[in-house]
Amino acid sequence: MATAAASSRPWTQTAVPAALLGSLFFPAGIFAYLVAHPAADPSLVVPRQHFFMVTVVSLLAFGLAVLLAIAAVQIAQYRVLFLCLGFMAMGGIFAVHGIDTPGIIKTGADAKYAGSVLGVSAYLSLFVPALFFAASYTPLTAAFERRLPFSPAGWLIVLLGTALGIYGALAVAGTEVIAELPFGVKPYSTAMGLTTIVLLLFSAWRQAGSYLVARLPLQGILVTSFILLAEAQVIMMLGQVWRLSWWEYHGLMLVAVGVAVWTLTAQRARGESLRSVMEATLELEVKVGVELQHAESIAALAAAVEAKDENTKGHNTRVAELAVRIGRAMELPTDVLRTLARAGLLHDVGKIGIPDAVLNKPGPLDAAEWAIIKRHPELGHEILLRVPSLHREAEIVIAHHERIDGSGYPRGLRGEAIPLEARILAVADTYDVLISNRPYRQAFDAERAVRILREEAGTHLWEPAVRALLRSLGEREDRNAAA
Repeated sequence: MATAAASSRPWTQTAVPAALLGSLFFPAGIFAYLVAHPAADPSLVVPRQHFFMVTVVSLLAFGLAVLLAIAAVQIAQYRVLFLCLGFMAMGGIFAVHGIDTPGIIKTGADAKYAGSVLGVSAYLSLFVPALFFAASYTPLTAAFERRLPFSPAGWLIVLLGTALGIYGALAVAGTEVIAELPFGVKPYSTAMGLTTIVLLLFSAWRQAGSYLVARLPLQGILVTSFILLAEAQVIMMLGQVWRLSWWEYHGLMLVAVGVAVWTLTAQRARGESLRSVMEATLELEVKVGVELQHAESIAALAAAVEAKDENTKGHNTRVAELAVRIGRAMELPTDVLRTLARAGLLHDVGKIGIPDAVLNKPGPLDAAEWAIIKRHPELGHEILLRVPSLHREAEIVIAHHERIDGSGYPRGLRGEAIPLEARILAVADTYDVLISNRPYRQAFDAERAVRILREEAGTHLWEPAVRALLRSLGEREDRNAAA
């Protein structure tokens, strides 16, 4: 992994910035030159080549949409879904643009409206995707995806697919219906084109912020793609149909979609999952520190626990990070990872109500003291129920000491009666306790801790979560060895 990262870094630092600069100036320079020199800008009326070129762009856009759809389901994030819908809309509408090329399907008298449909589809093929692209970068999307379940999102794909099917059917069977739409003529086309340019540049600007921080290839390629699509829209508006300069916008769309597909598939070929690539590209990875930063109640409660229990400083944060790693290894959706992060930070919040003499006793606890300590899940539950936004975390906190065989506390829950997140949290909590110094014993080494986890898997601890943690630990050890 270290070698792959090192080998990709020079490519990221040179090729991508060069592509960004080239996408800004080179296409614009070519177009300006051709317009200024009519002799170098011949008319190229080749409908068949137009159809083939548009079809390739459409297929690439559809392919990219499929990859993004898979990532969206894995991550359960609307931002990835909107990018998927954008490329899906581009593929579908641009395909109609190709099908209605005069002389391909419609010929002679049947081609009466084909030219109008060609123009309408050209503008819509960038305008509709630009709406989805911009939506994926708005603060509103980031806000509501924390509150809305992702489960109905699949219907958006079905809805858009149905709309594209209807649009395509009307374009082929009832061409005049689409031809009557005003989007391909001024001033409507101008307004739509300018709006498209603004939306694409907004998307490029927001994505550039991520690229300047992390310098990941796909981050920079998305910026490049958005800029190229914006320039394609400019050329579409200013170019003369069938001129060489007009053909340039088709080439820009081909490059914009093609490089995005190529970069994403190249990263997949290096063994990176779609989920990890898109999380890194759009900065969607759940991080415990970010959860603290954006939730004042969580930060205050976590700090109070740290101050109360002087022997376990850092334990809550480590457990939260381990729980998120387990969740990621199990490919759980983002909303569950966020819940794990918050519950991990707060799993011992009930210790605020435990007397200091018991909590910080420098030695083994007697039976009465253990009975007091075992009250902390219920105390934590009571505390968190007072915060309306933390009710789900409250149910996890009260169950994080339950055990698969029913031997845990405080309710003696068994198996799947224990909330999923609590089963994961129990594994993360157990592992961190084993490898940490405690007043009554020294920390175990990692090998002994792993052996204990294996022994308790299926009885005390949930075996799938144990396996996920061990996979995660193995990946980390491999990375450290490679470094």
